[in-house]
Amino acid sequence: MQQDVKPEKVVLAVAKAIEAKFTRGDWLALAYETGCADRVRDHPRLLRSLDWNDEDYSGHVLDMVEEILRPSGRTVGDGPYRIATRAIDAANFAVAERMLGLPEWLAQYEPVLFSDIYGSQVADVGVDELQAAAKELGLADVDEHAARIRRGIRDDPAQAIGSAKELVETVLKAVLGLHGNGPETKKDIPYLLKEANIALGLDPAGAKGSEPGAVQRRKALGALTNLVNSIAELRNAGFGTGHGLSQRPTLDVATARLAVSAAVTAATFYIEAHAAEQA
Repeated sequence: MQQDVKPEKVVLAVAKAIEAKFTRGDWLALAYETGCADRVRDHPRLLRSLDWNDEDYSGHVLDMVEEILRPSGRTVGDGPYRIATRAIDAANFAVAERMLGLPEWLAQYEPVLFSDIYGSQVADVGVDELQAAAKELGLADVDEHAARIRRGIRDDPAQAIGSAKELVETVLKAVLGLHGNGPETKKDIPYLLKEANIALGLDPAGAKGSEPGAVQRRKALGALTNLVNSIAELRNAGFGTGHGLSQRPTLDVATARLAVSAAVTAATFYIEAHAAEQA
């Protein structure tokens, strides 16, 4: 979430996503995780209007989201003209964001609110195309990495770098049929990239090694490989999550974005290349 986003935008975005996605059980889960169980259960109309699909449900959702995300402080004015002056509760927002898959939902259904809350920097890293390609192959783990990348690229570059490395590993291992946590799966990214190229016939001796444009494709893959390898190096140097460092060096957003974009591009390419082989 951007630092200067208006709290009202956050409340509206969460309310819209809840109205579209939540069941009674989801409401209760959110209430218990945020310490608002009494307020949700005791609300005279919220759950009842959901159960009966009443027209006033959206208004009750907005009111309750306001209470959950901005639980302290004061308001100015009365009735429908009151103006809230409270800040967003970061912990409660994190719970709602996770339960709703908020960045992904907003990117698909409310792109303006997505931009307001997360910034355009996150929206154009190519994650949408990656998730669409992964869905075709049934790679569910990719969605988890993509969600972390969306959240981290601006607010937590270290998380984005760590997730980008895991994303590439996940995709390459899927292409190579390496599943589980056995010793045979403990391969580094340079090895995985090389073996994936061989498996897909993209190496010079492979089935596609003499196709028109093959030389240029290998050059492009070589450049992309160097970028992807740098992600693993950044992560191993402490700029990404995964090594339990207590004093992690900081990485600027521009460099994190470059690394993440390379990872997303590489992952999408190998998913689509693998899909073409399976067709």
